[in-house]
Amino acid sequence: MSSKDLVRRLPPVCALVAVLRMLTARLRLESRYVGSIFVMEDGQRFRVFRHLSLSGKEEREQGAPAVLVVRFKFARFSQALNRLLSLIPVPLIGGYPGFRQKLWMVQEETGYWQGVYEWKSTEAVEAYRRSFVLDAMNRRAKPGSVSHTVVPRTTLEDYVGGQIE
Repeated sequence: MSSKDLVRRLPPVCALVAVLRMLTARLRLESRYVGSIFVMEDGQRFRVFRHLSLSGKEEREQGAPAVLVVRFKFARFSQALNRLLSLIPVPLIGGYPGFRQKLWMVQEETGYWQGVYEWKSTEAVEAYRRSFVLDAMNRRAKPGSVSHTVVPRTTLEDYVGGQIE
């Protein structure tokens, strides 16, 4: 990995990129899936409460997109406070290289949370899985509650298509 790639993945650089994307309206919170119920292959149901999406040149780049699904349970704090705290990493996620979009979801009855991301490629997914942001989330989760699934060659729309009620 080049030093340029390493610098581009640093949290302050990601945050700066995200702010620039927000100022140019390429990174925005959308309402398209918010409020929808997402039914996973294992029958678990999650309500979408936030959708972050990148548009513009990065969105149209060729490649083989990949979906990353992360499920976990927070170790502390109420659901309301965790929902608020989940805004903190938005600039770090939205500015991370290869990011395209993310859905934030919660299963209110069990306290499990789920993030469904679309990335430019499986390589971008693997880089993000080693990132500061995902590491911080893993540290806030109950031990043993975190699971990751990668779905290669799939967009978020294709992945959720038959699973949103």
